[in-house]
Amino acid sequence: MLLQRGLANAGVDCSASFEFAETGDLKTATPPERLGPLVRETAPKDALVHVHGSGDWVRLLSSLDRAPVMTLHDCDLFTGGCAYPLNCAHFSEECKEPCPRDYPECAGYREAKKLLVDKLQPVLVSPSGWLAGLAREALPGHTVRVIPNGIPWPETPPDKAAARKAMGIHPAARVVVFVAHGGEKAAYKAGNRWCELWDDLCKRAPNMVGFAVGGDTAFTHNGLHFWPYVDRTRMARLLAAADVLLYPSLADNHPLVVLEAQAQGLPTVAFAAGGIPEQIRDGDTGLLVREQDFGALAETAATLLTRPRQAREMGVAAFYHGQKRFTMERMVNDYLRLYRAADQQDKNEEDARDA
Repeated sequence: MLLQRGLANAGVDCSASFEFAETGDLKTATPPERLGPLVRETAPKDALVHVHGSGDWVRLLSSLDRAPVMTLHDCDLFTGGCAYPLNCAHFSEECKEPCPRDYPECAGYREAKKLLVDKLQPVLVSPSGWLAGLAREALPGHTVRVIPNGIPWPETPPDKAAARKAMGIHPAARVVVFVAHGGEKAAYKAGNRWCELWDDLCKRAPNMVGFAVGGDTAFTHNGLHFWPYVDRTRMARLLAAADVLLYPSLADNHPLVVLEAQAQGLPTVAFAAGGIPEQIRDGDTGLLVREQDFGALAETAATLLTRPRQAREMGVAAFYHGQKRFTMERMVNDYLRLYRAADQQDKNEEDARDA
């Protein structure tokens, strides 16, 4: 976890728990209802609790007896069950039933979470202004602060020629990368449209080589190589070797993969969805297309691929744009300021009660 690593590097005493172990065996590490007791049993009385997500918000929030900091990585805290409402008309109507996506008892589930948030009065944070706006609409009376994500950032842009040589990619190839956890099964990332987009690209631009990272199995479709897993070093090298990250996400908060591409000098072509426009300066560090217009997305990416000099210049601009705004150090410092403010507020409230 990047934030925990950054806090530790800054000298902060911190520890983490997970609802599921990271080993892949899905053995429960700390069930949602155990977070509160775990904090009370093992943490100092004045310890700050920072929650990043839960598979069951009701059980987790019910277990707590102190106001946590909560970073919203999707919309699940304030919907009837979905990670992103997209264009659902029911979202602005308290997730009235029946749910168009068949989430059971969605109105009651949303209301239960809202009541617990009202009771706990957590410090709410969103990595994007877009999601913060949705949270403020769904949770009236609550302040939602914006702290953009950050990642480790190199001092200088990578050597694309060296990265291509290391990956065995021809210097003249036009390289496109798709990335999403779940690969072609990633619904919000339009994974089921990757092959269609790729086929369209191949009709528009020559010498194409493609990589799709994040699925379950390795296979090749018309020159698009699906890789189920890539370690961090190889992933960074692949991004450095590529010409375009094609990211057809239908809804997203502040995706790390866009930052990872920028850190490797790679421009992104994406829908102007969710918080993505807060990461990309359209026409300068990447290109944005009207949401769900897949034809325009393919055309825009193909045009950039046939202009390698523009793609390189855009990638360099993306690198320095992100280096100023999206480093792990900046994110950690933002959270440290937030923690200090929250701690001071708690002390002020305690003094007021004792007065």
